[in-house]
Order: sequence, then structure tokens, then C-alpha cells
Amino acid sequence: LDTGLFLDHRMTRAMVRERAAGRRVLNLFAFTGSFTCYALAGGAAATTTVDMSNTYQAWTERNMRLNGFEPSREHRLIQADCLAWLATGPRKRERYDLVVLDPPTFSNSKRMQGGSFSIDRDWPQLLRDLVPWLSDDAVVWFSTNSRGLEFDPARLPEGFAARDLTARTCSPDFAEGDGHRAWLLA
Repeated sequence: LDTGLFLDHRMTRAMVRERAAGRRVLNLFAFTGSFTCYALAGGAAATTTVDMSNTYQAWTERNMRLNGFEPSREHRLIQADCLAWLATGPRKRERYDLVVLDPPTFSNSKRMQGGSFSIDRDWPQLLRDLVPWLSDDAVVWFSTNSRGLEFDPARLPEGFAARDLTARTCSPDFAEGDGHRAWLLA
């Protein structure tokens, strides 16, 4: 059963916890909210957790409570198609300092607007849609399990720089390349 606590992201979750203090954190495609719980444990000022699945959001809420946290105005759970939610644009002054972006490799859910999503094809547009939500000094933890994604820094939104963090974020037991690939974007 998919718990959302992916073993290859142990180090990434720790890095998010270490950098969350006082920051506004956005967790997209959140599954069961493990990154949200780590951000809260690290002292995040606010968190927004977005996932399309009601079941996953219920698990996120339960995981928050099991870790001593409560959903609130500052720590929101939003059940929505992440792509459609991003496309609506932020409300006044709604900006994030740290974003966890670990989308599925592919989705063609009937609840998703626009047909299908492929990280290999759609990652540049996903990042462009994220830009209005970012504070001036925001960082984005972008990761994927896709082996087909061709990451080209030239396709990043204007002003972005990327650093490949795959070697630093994959747990040693995934050293053979079975884990995710990750970049820090700023």
C-alpha cells in the first residue's frame, strides 16, 4: 500500500525540515503529506498542502495530528488538481518561500483538467505556472522518478538557476539509480 513515505526521499525530507524555519512552504502533489510534516517539525511559519485525492488529504491530516500538528488557517490542506490550482494564480500576497514539487511521472485522472499530465513533457510549463506563487528568494525542491525526463536548464523560467542535488538527496541504498532525480531551483 502506498503510504507516501518514500524511502528514497529520506534525506530530502530532512533537508526540507532543516530549511523550513520561519518559511511559507508549499507542498504540491503531496500524497500523504510527509514533506508537510517535516516542514512543520522544522518550524515552518505556514504550510499549504495540495493534492487531488481526498484520501491522501485525509491521511495528511492524520499524519499531521500524529506528529503533534493541526490543520489551521496557517497550515492549510487543499484538495485540488495541482495543475488547475496553480493556473488560477495566487491570491493577494500569497507567496511561498520553499516549494516541494515531486509530481507523478504520469497521470490521466478523470478529475484532472486538461486530459493527461506527463512530467517528461510538462515540466517546463509546470514551473512557469509556479512562478507567480514564489517569493523573491524562494527555493523549489523539484524531483522526479522519471528516467525519461530530459532536464535542460535552458527551458527553466527566466531568472531561474538549477543545481542537481540527486547525489545529495538520494539515500545510499538507492545509489544504483533506482531512486529519484532532484534539483534545487532558485
